[in-house]
Amino acid sequence: MADIRSNELYNALKRLNRQMYRYAHQAMPPKAGLHRGQIHLLFLISRNDGVIQRDLAEIMDIRPSSLTEMLVKLEQEAFVVRKQDEKDQRIMHIHLTEKGKAAVDGFTEANAKLTSAIFNCLPKAEIEKMLALVQKISDNLEKLDDPASGTGHASGRQPHGHHCHHRWD
Repeated sequence: MADIRSNELYNALKRLNRQMYRYAHQAMPPKAGLHRGQIHLLFLISRNDGVIQRDLAEIMDIRPSSLTEMLVKLEQEAFVVRKQDEKDQRIMHIHLTEKGKAAVDGFTEANAKLTSAIFNCLPKAEIEKMLALVQKISDNLEKLDDPASGTGHASGRQPHGHHCHHRWD
């Protein structure tokens, strides 16, 4: 029965996610006192130097006040700098410092080793197929979460007042 197999797949993906998270936690180097959300934020900024703070909150799907709190901490630790726009002082552009760039480089190298170790059991063709399948499921979940569908958190329980489908990570 398809429902039983779907449930098995769901549970297998949950188990795989836990295993990968546990392995990553053990295998990754110390994170310089940063938590996962801050590391993700540094990666996003590294890929979009000078990104506008408001856009970054939308990309991360978090409240602007939550992002401000994260950025203040990263700025205090000298990972990022926030600069006001020359034409509109309400706009803040976010840049990595040299310390932020070095942290991203270190995490990128460690992440490459980590993902290689996790997926070295799969040939390239299987990785491509798996990636396509995971993306298909992700796209389906986004449709289910669409306000027009009447399902998911966007059907009136949306926590942040916006929803974004940027794929910068």
